[in-house]
Parts: sequence; structure tokens; C-alpha cells
Amino acid sequence: MKKLAIPFLTILLTGCYSLPNIPGFNQDIWQVPITYCDQDKLDLANILVEHKDQLLGEGQTQIKKLLGQPDEHELYKRTEKFFYYNLTPGDTCDIETPRRLSIRFDALDRAKEVMIIE
Repeated sequence: MKKLAIPFLTILLTGCYSLPNIPGFNQDIWQVPITYCDQDKLDLANILVEHKDQLLGEGQTQIKKLLGQPDEHELYKRTEKFFYYNLTPGDTCDIETPRRLSIRFDALDRAKEVMIIE
């Protein structure tokens, strides 16, 4: 019986959290792959940064449910972790510097920083 208690509690606790409701953010559009010179993801990332207070404190699982798997992740010192989401296409456009959404997580798995980087 004890063997079932831990997995049950894990499912129960992670299932109780709802995704943040961010005004103007469209999860369906976010999930569409970037196409030639498409600015939709960059526009949505700006909305996320404007409402970052609703993302701060969320765990990696909740961020993945909202944004999907990151395009890249980085394990940093002191067990901090970064998720990176590409916002602009690579060299296919006249964009001088590609942009990415960066989300930093602390050692306790909480989002601590949300920003657009070049």
C-alpha cells in the first residue's frame, strides 16, 4: 500500500495546478512551428514577458504544459536551469539577430526570470 502512496500523491499534487491564464496568449498559435519571417511567436513572447508575474513561481512541468518542450535547455551552476524557446527563424529571414524566450528556474524548480534574449 505504501508503494502506491507516493505515486498517487505525486499525480494528485501535480494535477491540481492549473495553467496560468495569460490575457492575449494563444497556446495553439504558440505550438505552430516557426515559418518564413513569421513574427507570431515573438508577439506572443512579448505578451508572456508583459505578464511574467503569472509565470514566476511556476514549475518546469507547468511551463512545459503551457509552452511545450523547449527548443534548448541548459543546466547552469547551482542546479539552476534555463529553458530556451526560439522566437524567430534562423537565417531564412532578414532578421539580424535571432531571438529566444529564456526562462530561468531556481534549484527548487520555480521560474525566476522570463525574458527575451538575442
